[in-house]
Amino acid sequence: MKNISKTLIIALCTLSSLSVSAHGMHKSKPLSFEELPKICQQYFTRADACYQKAGDKASFQRDNTKYLRQILPAADVGQRERMCQIAMDTFAEKTKNLSCE
Repeated sequence: MKNISKTLIIALCTLSSLSVSAHGMHKSKPLSFEELPKICQQYFTRADACYQKAGDKASFQRDNTKYLRQILPAADVGQRERMCQIAMDTFAEKTKNLSCE
């Protein structure tokens, strides 16, 4: 529960710093993998491998990662890099119960 709380706090802080409206998110076109900053590509590759290995028990983390991928188009490049760096830096802690790495 403590890890979930930390994850939610980090996500909320990140999202609040973006000042992104729902309208702005709606109008943003999805980014291809190649359009993502390198750190985001590394994070999504790492996360996908972990979640695939962990199976159904990774559904919560998988949904959080999916949400991150959905909000990235509404952010500028610097914000994308910061969000993915936070996700990368906290990944091991968020997924230690999955034993996927």
